Amino acid sequence: MLFTNVFCNLELTNDKEQKAAFNLRMRNILWLVGGAAALYFLSRFSFGQKANFVLRGLRPGGTLFAPVINVDFAVQNPTNQQVTVKSVTGSVSVNGEYLANVSAFGDQIIQPNSESMLRLSARPSAIGLFNSIRELLTSPAGQVNASFTGSANVDGLVIPIAETKVI
Repeated sequence: MLFTNVFCNLELTNDKEQKAAFNLRMRNILWLVGGAAALYFLSRFSFGQKANFVLRGLRPGGTLFAPVINVDFAVQNPTNQQVTVKSVTGSVSVNGEYLANVSAFGDQIIQPNSESMLRLSARPSAIGLFNSIRELLTSPAGQVNASFTGSANVDGLVIPIAETKVI
């Protein structure tokens, strides 16, 4: 009986030793779970830092009865791993006046340590188009601020985008 108690640890001598052994096991389990959670969240955070979005330009396009605003973004990947831009959504404003909604869904792969152009098309609303034309006609050259506010899904992580460009 003494052999099994000492070597197999089937029965501890008192309640205090049992509590100490239980606490030791629980502490080890908590450290393991905490380390796994920290690793998960740190890896998710580092994915969010992979892609940078830079507004390169807004260009009019389309026809008179079906106008389109072309939004050009440079997506920069300064890391050693490729990233996938799954979707981009947002709105385009001119001098603070809403112009159009922009959305693009589909994978675009950005290679490591490179920049890729992301071209989006937006169909402006009639009121947004009227307000934007009015702003362009009344503002002096070089004083028109075009802005994009939205978000992008990069490798499953949502990244906010807020870019402004002076036209």
